[in-house]
Amino acid sequence: MSHALRFVSLLSLLTGCDGIMAANVIPGTACRSDDDCDSQAALRACLGGVCADPGCPAGTVYVGAGSFSRGCDASDPDCLASAQPLSTVQINHALCVSATELSVAQYRACVSAGRCPGSSALRCSLDLATWTESPAGNESLPMTCLLWSEAESACRFQGGRLPTEAEWEKAARGRDGRMYPWGRLQPLGCTSGANYAGPGCLNQPWSAVSSGRQGAQLYSASRAVDMAGNVWEWVTDYYADSAYKDCAMGCTDPLGPLTGVTRGRRGGGFQSTQFKELKAWWRDFHTPETARSDSQGARCVFPR
Repeated sequence: MSHALRFVSLLSLLTGCDGIMAANVIPGTACRSDDDCDSQAALRACLGGVCADPGCPAGTVYVGAGSFSRGCDASDPDCLASAQPLSTVQINHALCVSATELSVAQYRACVSAGRCPGSSALRCSLDLATWTESPAGNESLPMTCLLWSEAESACRFQGGRLPTEAEWEKAARGRDGRMYPWGRLQPLGCTSGANYAGPGCLNQPWSAVSSGRQGAQLYSASRAVDMAGNVWEWVTDYYADSAYKDCAMGCTDPLGPLTGVTRGRRGGGFQSTQFKELKAWWRDFHTPETARSDSQGARCVFPR
């Protein structure tokens, strides 16, 4: 087994994640696994042999346990070497994923509770950083300029954590191996609901609100929004170029190396100049504690 990638238990990541609502079993379609309930709208968990309400917290969407196709095929001209090969990965636990990116208001609540640092450094640019010293008109915008530890603290405050890279990719592309979170159609710019540096875009983050803006065709497989574009999203894993190669024969609940220089991030941002950065398998990294970016944000997950 490569030292660059260790398949470790996620139990340590789950510690301290409380406040998850108990599942409310509702009679539904008979099932053997969550995969059988994928088309059942809200009844997406297989509990006691029937599709049921998974009991996710408000503002989150459900991602069931099971396998999915991770990475990309070398025949795709945009396929990164670090995202090869296309292979099957098993996620052995269900989770709930924030439907939107972490907002300024959510981060401010963490600061007010003394659980997250608040400082002038969060204004890492004069024009595009979303944090303000006191509540203003930015509360619904995604929180940007976050260091990895700040993002993790904000998710822990809510009772969750940052997703692993594998969890993030499954939430984005589902079981049908989507090229983009919404499907296979290339985004045509902000007028079609994908916020990147394309036609019709304003080169700034837009509201971290799931309603009244994006059409259903731009939801991810898990019904989350902005998993492509708007702001980059931190993941738990330290970044390793070899992570997908080391998992070529398939693996379960993968997690990157235990130490490293950079952490992974996914999804592209409003400053992404190429639509290929919005592809669900696109991998990127950033220094976690020594550099801030006004296009760097986060999304939380809540293990069940």
